[in-house]
Amino acid sequence: MKSLQRLLPAALLAALLGAPAAAPAPPEPTYRIVAPDGKVTYSDRKPTDPGVRTRELGQVVTAPLLTPGGQAFDLHPATTLPPSTRPTLAEGQTPAVDVSGKPFPPGLTDAILDVVVHQFFVQSMLETCSRLRPAFTERYQGGVRNWRDRNADILAKSNRVTFSRFTGEQRDILRATARSRLAQVMPAPGAADAEKMAWCDRMSTDLARHQFELVGDLRVAPLLYFELP
Repeated sequence: MKSLQRLLPAALLAALLGAPAAAPAPPEPTYRIVAPDGKVTYSDRKPTDPGVRTRELGQVVTAPLLTPGGQAFDLHPATTLPPSTRPTLAEGQTPAVDVSGKPFPPGLTDAILDVVVHQFFVQSMLETCSRLRPAFTERYQGGVRNWRDRNADILAKSNRVTFSRFTGEQRDILRATARSRLAQVMPAPGAADAEKMAWCDRMSTDLARHQFELVGDLRVAPLLYFELP
């Protein structure tokens, strides 16, 4: 028994020496707080007052990839440049970057979004109208094929830039945003067939009259001037 008592302290010491050191506790976050009157203070407690702007120091927030849509999407070519092609960064934000880690040139992501929305539109129009009026399928197919031929250079460059400079997650964001913009120009899901057919007549006629061209659309200008390596 005495031998066992002498061994216990030694065993405990060995266990302590062999135990890994406890990881240091992470530092408490520090918040930069801007009051409505502009006064700036710092605190280790996040304020709950919705009237103040708060940012956790040391946290980097990436700006949105795309400029939020402030109005309904227009398929017709833009004859003037958008008001601002460079997103405004909020405090503590960094610009979105491509696969190489470089920020996207001003307006490039929105220019590609414009192309993607048009691509989705012509394909959705073809599918919707062919289903409603099978007898006119060849007419619809011809209109879409001619549109693609006329805009082939822009479509090809957009695809090259998208798959060479955007990550998979960024491409998903582009497609999801394009679908939400597309919903603004497609017939409502609950619309009557007669209303949808009238929509098909208008859209196919406008497509044949070059009303939805990418060529000449100033929204895609940043894409045209972008040089691939």
